[in-house]
Amino acid sequence: MLLQRIDQWAEIAPQRLAHKYREQVLTYADLKTYSDALAYWLFQKVSHDSQKQTPIIVYGHKESEMLVFFLACLKAGHPYIPIDKSTPTERLLKIVESSGAAAILSPTSIPEKAKMKGIFWQEHLQLPSISNLLHNAKPHPEWYIGTDDVWYIIFTSGSTGEPKGVQITHSSLESFISWVNREYRPKQQEEVFLNQAPFSFDLSVMDLYMALSNGGTLWSVDQEQTNNPKDLFYSLLESQISYWISTPSFAEICLMDPSFTEKLLPKLRYFLFCGEVLPNVVASSLLGRFPRAQVINLYGPTECTVAVSGVNITAIMFECSDPLPVGQNSTDCQIYICDPDDLDREVSNVDLKEPFLKSLPPGKRGEIVIAGPNVSIGYLNRPELTQRAFFKWKEKGISQQAYRTGDIGYWLNEKLYYLGRKDFQIKLHGYRIELGEIEEQLRKLPEVENAIVLPIVRRGKNAALQAFIKLSNDFQYCTQDPESARQEMGQQIRQKLGQRLPAYMLPHRYNFIESIPLTTNGKVDRKALQGG
Repeated sequence: MLLQRIDQWAEIAPQRLAHKYREQVLTYADLKTYSDALAYWLFQKVSHDSQKQTPIIVYGHKESEMLVFFLACLKAGHPYIPIDKSTPTERLLKIVESSGAAAILSPTSIPEKAKMKGIFWQEHLQLPSISNLLHNAKPHPEWYIGTDDVWYIIFTSGSTGEPKGVQITHSSLESFISWVNREYRPKQQEEVFLNQAPFSFDLSVMDLYMALSNGGTLWSVDQEQTNNPKDLFYSLLESQISYWISTPSFAEICLMDPSFTEKLLPKLRYFLFCGEVLPNVVASSLLGRFPRAQVINLYGPTECTVAVSGVNITAIMFECSDPLPVGQNSTDCQIYICDPDDLDREVSNVDLKEPFLKSLPPGKRGEIVIAGPNVSIGYLNRPELTQRAFFKWKEKGISQQAYRTGDIGYWLNEKLYYLGRKDFQIKLHGYRIELGEIEEQLRKLPEVENAIVLPIVRRGKNAALQAFIKLSNDFQYCTQDPESARQEMGQQIRQKLGQRLPAYMLPHRYNFIESIPLTTNGKVDRKALQGG
């Protein structure tokens, strides 16, 4: 079991660094000692029969206590819900209410509104005080979470505005970690893994458990460091990171500094990207600056345990792949391309226990469906939503849990390509338009480094399209001033784009911005661009 493998490092390499965050350090011996003590305390405080397997909320940021809390919850028989302290209070309250959480643990302050009646909570629970909870406490092995039990629950945004909790079991996490360890071959007790994403974002599951399963070190950086390049680069230089795990947008920010090269990170072996589109210019720049590192583009939704497929990006792909592939065939999970209408008809039919579906041929666009051991058992306390998204896929007499992603893509030459979200497909003047396709064509222009396309909404209807463009370095001077220069650049881009796309897909307005705004998870903040 994964939990036992993590604990074993306390015996094999007790002084090996498990986590580093600013001045805070946590060894594997400390991780086991503290999590054992806290688990015993939790078992006494929370784990009575009525609260068995009830989730516990872990509220904080990048503190080492977060790792201790995660393992302690599991050892006490509870899945954990990670929530970053940057989360708005109202959203936190919705998660507390909808999850039915038994407790809230935090190394910092908990918002007063979240301290609800009937919920056990403990704030300012830091490492020294944990050791005082109970000396020499050792949880019994039967307290460990079972193979089919839920390991963690991550809340994502729902289309209705209500957060939905994705439940990932121990077996699904084991399947994912086994796959990434096999594919990307970390050396035991040697590697340092970058933790950029907050623990409330599922990308962090990859760096956290790749590190802990291999006796590696998790090196955390926070939003404040990201906003201060001098502080960030000092931390990176000190880290000696060998596995870079982040969103592409975070790497793009770092590439703005010419010192972001192999000299800064001489031990770097892998860039592992997931969570959003990897632009060609970002991948190309990384291969040029880090010639000894591999750039891996991964694909997978939160509902399928971080990622289910990955592909090594090579220089030749920039000439023959349009856009870059996001993965290739995997022996662990199966990825199918299906007709969205077939999915709507078959999956929504409550009388069909196992819908009859066929995968579309290579080159044909459709909705991406994932089946296999990584797929979630469903959303916490949301049976209707679960029924719409999850179903059983039967092939060759074998039935597997499957998930319809809402992503549009296709297979070609045994490579998987992602074209965007169904959610980003809009209707404008009677035409169905995939915004991701326009963005991809914009990024191919020499003037454009990155681009986001959004609808202009008037009186509740899509009236036109607008593009938010970050120019490449060679063209930034064109829009500094005056306004006429910006208009001329917009016309130039529109003219070139018109050679690639039909007129109804061309943005009406072109906005030039210095940088693409990001959410706390490191993804593009489309709401900020749209002003809401």
